[in-house]
Amino acid sequence: MARPMTQPPGTPAAAREPLVRPWTIAVIVAAVLLVAVGSFFSVRALTRIDVPDAPTGLTVDAGTGRLVATWDSVPGASGYQLVRDNGVVVYRGPQTEAVDAAVPAGEHTYRVAALDGDAVSPPSPPQSVRTGATWGVYAPLVAQFPELLPQTPDTAAKWNNAECVRRYAGGRDEVGPSETGNGQVRSVFVVRCAAGAVDRPFGVFWFASKDALNAEYSRSSATSRPVRWKHGTGLIDENGRGVFKITDDPARELAMIVVLRTPAQDVLEMVDSMPI
Repeated sequence: MARPMTQPPGTPAAAREPLVRPWTIAVIVAAVLLVAVGSFFSVRALTRIDVPDAPTGLTVDAGTGRLVATWDSVPGASGYQLVRDNGVVVYRGPQTEAVDAAVPAGEHTYRVAALDGDAVSPPSPPQSVRTGATWGVYAPLVAQFPELLPQTPDTAAKWNNAECVRRYAGGRDEVGPSETGNGQVRSVFVVRCAAGAVDRPFGVFWFASKDALNAEYSRSSATSRPVRWKHGTGLIDENGRGVFKITDDPARELAMIVVLRTPAQDVLEMVDSMPI
């Protein structure tokens, strides 16, 4: 009578009967992979920053004394940033048009990026343009008088073809070297105008504050008589030099017109005819 076959002594139990079958291991591995992939995409969905598309349609137009840039809007963008050359931020805001009033003369490159919170899009394709001479950072001040003053240093004004140049801002009585210099600059920008059909030189002074303007006005009042002109009050001295405040426009309250070497009886007629 045949005996039942038995395994040799010392044979491991695992060899006798597998506890985990191969297909079970494959199922567990697949489940672990699915959980890992799902967790990755869940975390990414919670932490991902959606970057707007780069703006398109950037155009730049170098007009008289300033540059105007426009571009197409980007869906989902909350704002835009226009950059000149290697990082000069010209504009940052919600509009799709910006003015660079302080662009210096020369060749320049502009790019614009879309913003959405902290997310910044790639920059647009660059646009290059050549600009002529401008008043630089003081161009917005000159732009307050579009008819009276030339909007670029190398052109003439509409009024009497006046030609103007920039003068150093600080006068002798402000910073020296005169004995009365107080070491403080009161005026921030000055243009002197003449030539063309202008037979009386004049200038426009912009002051750092109302106190600075009033200090200059008070200094002139010691040797001058008060007068009233079309846009405010003024002073005229015995040599025909006049200084005139502009008081009817808050945007220009820090500007003052100075007329030089003008007969006293004619200076009011001149300033009243100025297109300001």
